[in-house]
Amino acid sequence: MEKISVDLAIIAAGPAGLCASVAAAESGVEVAVFEKSSTVGGTANMGMGPFGVESRIQKRTMGTLRKEEAFKRFMDYVHWQSDANLVHDYIWNSGPTIDWLEDMGVKFAGAMKNFPTSEATWHVVMPEDGSRPGARSASAMNKKIFERGQELGVKYYLNTPVQKLLAEGKKVTGLIAKSEDGTEYEVSAKAVIIATGGFGTNPEMVKEYTGYTLEKDMFDFMVPGIVGDGIKMAWEIGAGHGRMEMERTGGMMLPGAKLGAYPQSMLFNNAGAIAVNKLGYRCCDESVLQNSAVSGNIINYQKDRNMFRIMSSSVVKHYRRRGIDFPNEVFHDDSTEGFEEEWPKIAAEHPTIAYVADSVEELAEKMEIPVDVLVETIERYNEQCEQNYDDDFCKRREYLIPLKGDKYYALRYAPGAYGSLGGIKINHKLQVITDDYEVIEGLYGAGSDVCELYNGTYYFYFPGNTMGFAVTSGRMAGEYAADYILGQEDYE
Repeated sequence: MEKISVDLAIIAAGPAGLCASVAAAESGVEVAVFEKSSTVGGTANMGMGPFGVESRIQKRTMGTLRKEEAFKRFMDYVHWQSDANLVHDYIWNSGPTIDWLEDMGVKFAGAMKNFPTSEATWHVVMPEDGSRPGARSASAMNKKIFERGQELGVKYYLNTPVQKLLAEGKKVTGLIAKSEDGTEYEVSAKAVIIATGGFGTNPEMVKEYTGYTLEKDMFDFMVPGIVGDGIKMAWEIGAGHGRMEMERTGGMMLPGAKLGAYPQSMLFNNAGAIAVNKLGYRCCDESVLQNSAVSGNIINYQKDRNMFRIMSSSVVKHYRRRGIDFPNEVFHDDSTEGFEEEWPKIAAEHPTIAYVADSVEELAEKMEIPVDVLVETIERYNEQCEQNYDDDFCKRREYLIPLKGDKYYALRYAPGAYGSLGGIKINHKLQVITDDYEVIEGLYGAGSDVCELYNGTYYFYFPGNTMGFAVTSGRMAGEYAADYILGQEDYE
């Protein structure tokens, strides 16, 4: 076994671990990072950018949201059932973290909205080649942070998963790691930061702690390796159990649709497509579904946790003529282009997810929902459109488009998730604590392993929140750990 002595050991090199490594190294401590994968960035390589308030970018674009307002809105949203001190520190540090990343060389396309009623808090990363931002843009950010860490002398051990934490009483002393070539490392460290990204692809943990069955009633991004190993290691040495949930969204079940595949599917996200459950009944004001977190809540309540969005040829023509309801600042594909030609091909490829029919009756049969109920539902909806008033869910009049024409289209939705949230109990200084709120000295957490901000529903009105918490909490944890280490040295 090879013995290593280092000031700070960090478990995992996702955005939280990367930011922690740079922040700590900038403070003057020696840092080693142990990552199970052959690459850095983790789940964030599939994302687009982090949240921030009062960044230089926002100020340059005359953004009006201030951190005080953001804090009040956030806490009201979660009914104050989150650590207010942690939420405060996260929001207050979010803008400076964006500036810090920008100074590091990260280029942002701007501070953007995810949908019209959200705030422009989403700092979407510009791809390395300067092309249009999209899914996986944030990989360019991770690369810059990694390069900065290397410049500062951080040692990154890739393909080297951590096996367990070492502790004496309620004080962490290091860890054991093992590389893919079989080399074992006994790492002595003055402090350790856990940033392993959660448990979102561990079927057993998802089932036990959230009640969902992966790939049955919960469709996660399924990034390999996000299996809760950091959480379990912390629990083994006495860490408390934090609130655990899935970062739930309303997800199209078409493979890859969440990452921009099948651009025609985005047309169903507009308010003119009605939403029905498996019983055939309409279930909401469809305009609220632009918020995918709210969409996830609605779907979660329906039979078998399924929902269908239905359009007709008249609705498609309406959007082609008038434009879509909810333009996205990131995804710019014209969802109406070639829709009539492409959707039958998609339906043939995925017959239990996407549908096309010549009548409402035929559509209901293909969807395996009660024919008479769906016919009645659409007839009632069309009547309300003609009356220009939605007596069921009070949808705004401009979204009331009758479903008529020679073709009917549908798409199945189910609960999706960007990943898991929470697991390790922390205080607002990102110190890991026991269930009795006692600090485990020298142990810190960052990112999704400790993120329990939302109280059940991701606050999507502030897009970029989870990646924002990852980079900001990572930076904060790195600074806190460095202060702890340097404070110890002052007394040596």
